[in-house]
Amino acid sequence: MKKNFYLLLLITLSSFSVSAQRWSYGAGLGGSLYHGTWANWHTLPNNKEFANTRPAFNLQVRYQNNPTFAYRLQAVMTDLRGGTGNRVSPVTVALPVTNFATSIFGLDALVEYNFLNYQNSVRRVNNWTPYFYIGVSTVFAKVAGSQDGVGFKTNTKMNYALPFGVGVKYQLSPSWGVQFDLGARKTFTDALDRPLMDGEASFNIAKGDQFLNSSITVTYTIQSVFCPSY
Repeated sequence: MKKNFYLLLLITLSSFSVSAQRWSYGAGLGGSLYHGTWANWHTLPNNKEFANTRPAFNLQVRYQNNPTFAYRLQAVMTDLRGGTGNRVSPVTVALPVTNFATSIFGLDALVEYNFLNYQNSVRRVNNWTPYFYIGVSTVFAKVAGSQDGVGFKTNTKMNYALPFGVGVKYQLSPSWGVQFDLGARKTFTDALDRPLMDGEASFNIAKGDQFLNSSITVTYTIQSVFCPSY
């Protein structure tokens, strides 16, 4: 009876170690670029708009229990800048002369889909992969600037956003890795670049501002054991 118990315990522990998940932590630097009323470009921003790219910093925790999907929690700190002086097309005759600066703090919950059978070991073939990500985000924004010569400043507001994008990740060693993200956050508010008018709803699906974001992140993995592939 005791031998059977120890055998069952050994099999259980072995199964747990083989199917264990992995956690990785990361920090990265990148840039953010505003897109909205005062920078309503379609394919590419013009030089003045592109010059308003702002530095961004992120901290992340990733959980992965199979080679295809990963789940990421991420905090992003950045700011946005823009104004009517940067917008070339369409013509801004009817728009008030506006300049603004917005501080951003975002919390993201993301799902990553790895296009390759990604493994966290340099001994395996697929220790890199392109991926697609999508999720939900809470964005805290505080705006300051001027409109037609009148200064304005808003309190910090909580908004919602849809983050999505693509990236490439590469595992340098079983512990250290690097990833590159390029994506956007589509917010559901038109208040990232101006104060809301009296009675204006803060939630706006059709005219929500957005900002592009890119980052290079270094990750550290504390565990990497996958179920064997057959």
